[in-house]
Amino acid sequence: MNIAMMQPSFLPWLGYFQLIYKSDIFIFLDDFQFSVQSFHQRNKLFVNKDQVDWYTVPIKKANAFGVSINTAHFDESRNWRKKLVNRLEKNYFKTPFFRHIYPLISDIIINEKSNLSALNIKLIKAVVKLFDWNVEWEFSSKYPSNALRSERVLELLKQFGATNYFSPIGAKQYLEDDGIFPVSGIDVSFQNFHIKKYPQNNSSSEFIPSLSVLDALFNVGPKETIELINNENNKWEIWK
Repeated sequence: MNIAMMQPSFLPWLGYFQLIYKSDIFIFLDDFQFSVQSFHQRNKLFVNKDQVDWYTVPIKKANAFGVSINTAHFDESRNWRKKLVNRLEKNYFKTPFFRHIYPLISDIIINEKSNLSALNIKLIKAVVKLFDWNVEWEFSSKYPSNALRSERVLELLKQFGATNYFSPIGAKQYLEDDGIFPVSGIDVSFQNFHIKKYPQNNSSSEFIPSLSVLDALFNVGPKETIELINNENNKWEIWK
């Protein structure tokens, strides 16, 4: 059983979707702690020709610290939903696949009002549906625990009978430091994702990497975005 897990991020980059592609089961770590001004609530896209900036989902300040992602609530006093979708439209309406992608994404941003985790997950699932991938979704909040870091990861892997764990490279250090992995019966592979260049309508010179998946989807569409996710430059580091 191939498993990956990540905290639900706001319109994440292509590497996030590579982890989903490798998974039979993808676990959203939706009850993990929310981090202010992280990829939980923002990501980068073009805002002008040759210029990128953050697209941010504002969270109530009173509800921003020491809460989980699935209890982080929006600051609706800032009318951010309309501003965000209008900003997308302004900066991407000339891209080849705008009319195909924008209605789906803007509808979710306007109408999903539960919490940050629910918004992020709905957007991620919508993108995966465009890719027509078959993956089973699970949520860490369904299996509460007091375990932390590597112990929590191992608990979840055992819960779903993992034989292969595909991990972001950023987790490698703490997995090594905690001394719990490697474990018998579960092979661990660390992601080493490399962005491959693609046409960017808003760039007149240098390619700008590591933007939200939306940049690729607007510019080259779902089929070519899948090819970018699975490009030949990507390698996996096997834990030996």
